[in-house]
Amino acid sequence: MSIALKSRPDAYEAYVPLVKQMIGTGYTLVPVAPSILDEIDGVYDLGRQFFARPSAEKHHFAAPAFVEGYREIGPEYSLVPERPDLTESFSMWYRNRHHPEFAAWDADCPLYPGILHCANTLSELTANLFHAMAAVWAPAAPKLKFQKASYIQLNYYEPAKHTRDLLQDPHEDGHLITLVKANEPGLEVKLGDRFVATEPKPNEIVVMAGSLLSLMTGNLVPPLYHQVRNSHRNDPRYSLLFFVNPEIDQKLDPWIRNESNEGIDIIERAVSAPNQFGLPTLVDGEKGLGKLIIPPANFED
Repeated sequence: MSIALKSRPDAYEAYVPLVKQMIGTGYTLVPVAPSILDEIDGVYDLGRQFFARPSAEKHHFAAPAFVEGYREIGPEYSLVPERPDLTESFSMWYRNRHHPEFAAWDADCPLYPGILHCANTLSELTANLFHAMAAVWAPAAPKLKFQKASYIQLNYYEPAKHTRDLLQDPHEDGHLITLVKANEPGLEVKLGDRFVATEPKPNEIVVMAGSLLSLMTGNLVPPLYHQVRNSHRNDPRYSLLFFVNPEIDQKLDPWIRNESNEGIDIIERAVSAPNQFGLPTLVDGEKGLGKLIIPPANFED
């Protein structure tokens, strides 16, 4: 599609053909309005300023028990702790917005309010996507609630500093969907038995299905396995990701029921999914009880 889709409540009809493209592939490319692209570029600029700060300053805006704010290379991985994702990151969870200590970051860390504003925009786009999905697969289904359990994250890579071929190993995110926009190539998705580079147009966002969406659709939409290849470029790579989980205080029935999701509690799967990447469950993270794994001293870089 060549039209620019704006995140407004009546726009879901335009997302229907894009949603159908996810059947059998696990992903689609969504054109977005120039204003959204400008907002994402603004987050990249704020990220450049933040990640250039000294380590001690960056750690001042880190709350690992809540998985909020800054994370250095090491705690998060895609397959095994010995091969952590080779990226620094900065996250903002909606569930944590009521904590005054995080709201206080707004004044001293411009990236924090900037990434929040972008998350609000992407939430509107996500709501339209879910509206379209329900229209295609279960028109009578209740509205899927997601915002409180979702989070936005900016990843910062320095490809030339690492010898590994992959900056992130193959994985699927374990969420409903992930919205991705990067300033440099590197993202590869698994189609059939091989990984291929994504080729979004400058005005497109990649939307990737996680295993929770597969459960919602009776595996009609498969989880998208993906990885990030190391370009070994000197220029940093920034990737903005909006990770979408279902809110855990709702009853969530599949849009399509069959043997692939029979007897499976989708909310329970959502709560425990972060564990596979070294992150606390949704419940522990919300309560501030999360503990990130200390990476091995000899992890591969």
